[in-house]
Amino acid sequence: MIRFQGFDTSGLLRTVATLALAASLAGVMVVDAEAQRNRNQEEENDGSERTFSARIGEIVLEAQELQSNDQFSASIESLNRALGMSDINPYERSVALQLRGRAYYELEQTTRAIQDWQGAIATGALLTEETVNLRINIGQLLIANGQYDAGITSLEQAVQLGGVDSVNVGVARMLAQAYGQAERFREGLPWAERFWDLRPAAERQRGDYSLMLFYYQQLEDVPNQFRIIEGMVQRWPAEKNNWRSYASLLAQTGREQDAFEANKIMYINGMFTESRELVALAQYYSYYEYPYRGAIILERELNAGTVERNQNNLNLLANMWRQSREWERAIPVLRQLAQLTGEGDDYLKLAEALYQERQLAEAEDAFQEALNRGGLDRPGTAWTLLGNVRQELGRTDSALAAFREGARYPYSRRTANGWITFITNQRAAAADRVRIRERVRQDECRFAVEDLRETAILLGDVDDTGRIVIDVPGNCSDLYNQYGESMDQEVAEGDAPAEESEADAG
Repeated sequence: MIRFQGFDTSGLLRTVATLALAASLAGVMVVDAEAQRNRNQEEENDGSERTFSARIGEIVLEAQELQSNDQFSASIESLNRALGMSDINPYERSVALQLRGRAYYELEQTTRAIQDWQGAIATGALLTEETVNLRINIGQLLIANGQYDAGITSLEQAVQLGGVDSVNVGVARMLAQAYGQAERFREGLPWAERFWDLRPAAERQRGDYSLMLFYYQQLEDVPNQFRIIEGMVQRWPAEKNNWRSYASLLAQTGREQDAFEANKIMYINGMFTESRELVALAQYYSYYEYPYRGAIILERELNAGTVERNQNNLNLLANMWRQSREWERAIPVLRQLAQLTGEGDDYLKLAEALYQERQLAEAEDAFQEALNRGGLDRPGTAWTLLGNVRQELGRTDSALAAFREGARYPYSRRTANGWITFITNQRAAAADRVRIRERVRQDECRFAVEDLRETAILLGDVDDTGRIVIDVPGNCSDLYNQYGESMDQEVAEGDAPAEESEADAG
């Protein structure tokens, strides 16, 4: 229910009752002289009589009693009788209209209540203070009915009539709220700030801060937004909404790092309870190049069940571990993600992590699985990486096959061809090294055998047939016999007669 400014109907009705009782004795009701002397000079001689006749006083007293028993409809009927009398004076009419307006208000017939109170003012019999209070009450009802501009007019008329003393915290707040509802923010701001100044700092409530923040947001007054929000954070440091508003404003004004710090404070103080908040915090860490810390938080909350273990969150966690180059911790997450999605790209990420951890056999399987699943943005790169793994495993033939696949794609062709050339050259170099080593061995054996033959001749080492015999070195036994004769020569001499024979036969 709206609390009306200065309109205490019980007090008014008590006055009516007292005057009605006096009317039974004197027949004419006159306002107490002492009270009248306390009014402003203009109110003391406003040209109107503030008296009740006995007959109308009785009706008003009856209406009062009915209203005290919540019989508002019956009260209206009684007051209608009084208002229908031809000899009713302006003061009596003003009191009857105020009372009937109150009854209409209680019956939620606000339009009629407004009309009656406006009629009471129109009688000219009210004192300035009474008029001010009624205009404030009318303004409240108009605003409640969505008639913001009319309500503002009524309130400002009250202020104009009552002067500075009539503007208290309640009136200033009403005007600020009405201007805000009417979206007349520039005009309403002075009233909002006046309300703020009138309200003692120790008595300011959340709604007071919200009202000021709303105005500054609508007027895009960023410095004052910060002033109000920071005040809210200091006043209620445990309120998450205050911190969220503060962090949001920081982010909107380009102070992302400060917004990040505000979010960290909220997390440390246990304010984050929703999955989306925790995920956003982890993303903040990743964005500000603290992926390891973000991954720690996200993994903890995933294990606790606070954050849902879905594809997006697992992917975020895996990416943060990869950013941190924490391959060992990334592998279980990437494996789970690959099994969950079955997508080639996720198997490719798993393969890369396995390769970084030197788990080459598993990496080969994962690279192959990624290629089999398909859907890769750069399959040539995957083929080239697979070739690298196979090369390190010493499987050069299958490595060449993978590199040849990688060479089919323009973006990976240079790298793949480089590996193909490297392996080919390596193989050619290995073959050359074998030939060189064999040539060197043959030369060494020839020199050694010649030395041995010369020594044997000097020493006279001969067999029963008189032929020179030498001790051929073991590594030369396939090249020379015990007589120091070349095995190739021996073979050639043994073959000659057969060839001649075949020639003769020919």
